[in-house]
Amino acid sequence: MVRSGVVLRRPRRAALAAVVAVAVAVAVPVAVPATGAAPAVAAPADRPWTNAALSPDRRAALVLARMTLEEKVELMTGDQGAAPSAFYNAGIARLGIPELRMADAGAGIAPRGWTLPGTGGSATAMPSSIALGATFDPALARVYAGVVADEAKATRHAMLLGPNADPSRQPFWGRIAESGGEDPVLTSALVTSYVREVQRRRVIANLKHYTAYTQEVNRGLGQNSIVGERALREVHTLPYEAAVDDARLGSVMCAFNKINGVYACESDQALDTILRRQLGFTGFVITDFGAIHSTAPSVRAGTDMETGTRAFYDGPLLAAVRAGQVPESLVDRSVLRILRTMFAVGVFDTRYPATAIPARRHGAVAGQVQDEAITLLKNQRVLPLSARTRSVAVIGGDANIASTIGGSARVQPTYQVSVLDALRERGRRTGMRVVHEPGNDPVHGASMIETADMTAVPSSVLTPDSGTGTGVTARYWATPAPTGDPGLTRTEQQVFYDVGFVGGSPAFAGLYASQVPATPTLGAPTGGNQAARYTGFFTAPRTGVYRLGLTGWGEARAYLDDRLIIDMTGADGRRDVRSAPLTLTGGERHRLRVEYASTRPLVGLQPGTLLLQWSTPAGAYAPSVQRAAAAARRADVAVVYLRTYETEERDRVSLKLPQNADQLVRAVRAANPRTVVVLATGGPTTMPWLRDVPSVLQNWFGGQEEGNSLTRVLFGRENPSGRLPVTFPRTERALPPGVQNPWDTIGDLDVEFSEGVNIGYRGYRAAGVRPLFPFGHGLSYTSFRYSGRPADTVRATGRDDTAYLRVRVRNTGRRAGTEVVQVYLGRLPGVGSPALKLAGFAKVDLRPGQSRQVRIAVDRRELSYWDSAGDRWVTPRGTVRVHVGSSSADLRLTGTVTVR
Repeated sequence: MVRSGVVLRRPRRAALAAVVAVAVAVAVPVAVPATGAAPAVAAPADRPWTNAALSPDRRAALVLARMTLEEKVELMTGDQGAAPSAFYNAGIARLGIPELRMADAGAGIAPRGWTLPGTGGSATAMPSSIALGATFDPALARVYAGVVADEAKATRHAMLLGPNADPSRQPFWGRIAESGGEDPVLTSALVTSYVREVQRRRVIANLKHYTAYTQEVNRGLGQNSIVGERALREVHTLPYEAAVDDARLGSVMCAFNKINGVYACESDQALDTILRRQLGFTGFVITDFGAIHSTAPSVRAGTDMETGTRAFYDGPLLAAVRAGQVPESLVDRSVLRILRTMFAVGVFDTRYPATAIPARRHGAVAGQVQDEAITLLKNQRVLPLSARTRSVAVIGGDANIASTIGGSARVQPTYQVSVLDALRERGRRTGMRVVHEPGNDPVHGASMIETADMTAVPSSVLTPDSGTGTGVTARYWATPAPTGDPGLTRTEQQVFYDVGFVGGSPAFAGLYASQVPATPTLGAPTGGNQAARYTGFFTAPRTGVYRLGLTGWGEARAYLDDRLIIDMTGADGRRDVRSAPLTLTGGERHRLRVEYASTRPLVGLQPGTLLLQWSTPAGAYAPSVQRAAAAARRADVAVVYLRTYETEERDRVSLKLPQNADQLVRAVRAANPRTVVVLATGGPTTMPWLRDVPSVLQNWFGGQEEGNSLTRVLFGRENPSGRLPVTFPRTERALPPGVQNPWDTIGDLDVEFSEGVNIGYRGYRAAGVRPLFPFGHGLSYTSFRYSGRPADTVRATGRDDTAYLRVRVRNTGRRAGTEVVQVYLGRLPGVGSPALKLAGFAKVDLRPGQSRQVRIAVDRRELSYWDSAGDRWVTPRGTVRVHVGSSSADLRLTGTVTVR
């Protein structure tokens, strides 16, 4: 079976650049099934818009004619907190305008107070969006989106705040797991399928975050994306264009950042010129939470609905219209866009009652997606594991839960299967012995601020005041000074403090994605202006020179044997303070005390964060690591499961795996040469141990069926077919030009997209920087051979605007497998352009020895560039090199496309 993955757009209108987006611009509504539709009834005379035979534009105009100014403004203003939804717009009963519940979503419906029979506040946790990107499968994206859309309806939501269409520009991004990857063509193909299926099921899709939004540092402080028009059109808005062209996208969310000095929600260039005039978007624009900063400029630019807050529309908008500062015609324009979209998608004609989720059936879809997402990065004769494997040591503090991203994208699963659960179940059926030795501590929000050269002090070298067990005694005060009796005393496994949005304070508990108990908040709901004291004992595992360090924000001091060794006080912003070198004797206890006050917030949503780190002499393995190595030594194979904590609002300080992971891998590999490392991460990590480890699987955040999928891949029931949708760098500094760690430039609000159109692998190639693993990379348990000479001729204008390339692929191995055939274009003639860019792809399933001819379509758009001076796409005539292969660095065949 061949599954095409190219974006096939309808032919563009010749004068598209000159089209003016007017209030009643028409897009043909997508066909929707009758399921969930309200029964057809005759329209009453006082509500003619209920006649479903009328066009969406006519119905919207009829409603508008009956609305008061106050009702129009109310429709443009969200009603946050009035219902259990992420965002909510109340209905207008007088006119029969239904409520618009909007679900935080992407990889499932996030818990926001709703409850369902049988599953309560849980929904199906699908693999992350970047895992979907790793499937390179738009057809599977439709199946994925169908589950999410059905559960949106089941939870009474008529609008989905997703998917995310932001190409991932840099690897430190805390939301990289919400992205489909770094390539705009791949992202476009997946997003278009997703949007089409969601809206086919009568749920409005809201594509986010528009646009050039690629980091969390400074996101609410005026972060300014400085990006050229060509890069905007060819990279950052291309997925939006595809969704508008091919899926009649209903809604867009304007982002937190500025674009070339103007906030996204009031940018004429982004919203009016590009989105509406050039892309032809006819839906409505909503704001991200707090992303709006004005009334009149936002309305004029085309922001139609304020959601999350009521700060700039509501009363201020009503007053601005009455004072003549905002013409009522602009209000009418926004109201028509909202109403027309609701009619076109079917919201007026559909009921959204709370219904039960088919947990097992939808869970099976999550497993199907994860089967195709798992990416085999390296394999040297270890995988697949033999059915005769007698024992497996499962290593990792988070191997007992399924991984997930934090923040608004987090889903509370209907059930979850960890890799430990799944391997134990296999052991129960086959007699295989499975042992679990954590080896390291579970991740939490403070894991995101670990530095590249240190790691969190593990619990196994810490002892609380009682003198037994692991961890430290923690005391918390509701005041900024530790005076009087503490409000709470408990044992914490590590010295860390993290409150606010990322840390899971009570106001944000539904966003927290760690099995580690959240830091308590005794005073303010977000945990600011509190004090904490951590006491106990620290024991060096081996004699040598150590350093301890504190990193985070707030006021902190660390004492060893009552001697001050670290003073992290007196400055705002993130700090990283280390002790002098400490010569310690192995096995000798030292009294440890760390005092902290969350009095210097990084930003409002991150009032306090602290982490105690260390660096150790070579071979100084903590007791937990030693136990893991011993367990691995006694097993046939060791599976080391490692994950990161990732979320919006915070970028990762380092690409290093947290919680002592690198040391753990080295120790386990030294104990057992048959070691498999599983990386449950949202994006790239560094792997200093890669040369010595035989097999590495990239698992992503795998959803609630993660463990079953991993077990199927480990034992060969599924042949891995995932491909990297992002490039993995060798080191944190070996990045393409223009890409920086956002923590390094936190004092500068300007983010210069100096790479232009050379995003991701394009930039690596342009700069001659060799990555650790290239975009598109992914191994299989079988092998494939390519043959043929791909070539075609197309016209620069007119109807013959798609090139069709044909190659033959043969499975030359002994197992059935799936190959992802990737087509890349070379430079366009006569214009500066990427030396290599993805133009199309297809998946082909082959039995051993079987071959198929694969046809991949390359749209003329990929043979074109955006001419900023002329505000148009230009297709230069001439010959373009075509490369076909298994990744951006594994190109097997070369041909040409001639443009006449």
